[in-house]
Amino acid sequence: MVAVTVREVRLNLSKFLKLVEHGEQVIIRNRNTPVARIVPYRELSLRGFPDLSAFRNRQKKTRAGSRLSSERIVREDRDQR
Repeated sequence: MVAVTVREVRLNLSKFLKLVEHGEQVIIRNRNTPVARIVPYRELSLRGFPDLSAFRNRQKKTRAGSRLSSERIVREDRDQR
């Protein structure tokens, strides 16, 4: 981790961006107080939603007259994960 002043960043931005590209973090200080951090960019991984069609079908059967409670269905579903 590298700590630099705002002035240093203005004068040498390319240099600090290269450090960040190589995995370093750059802390920017204004009058010795940290005000910003430059970190390497990474894509956020978006997890897809699970397929809940089987769960929904079990709920429909329950509503149709089965004696399974919704609490039991949820517990069984969680146990299967």
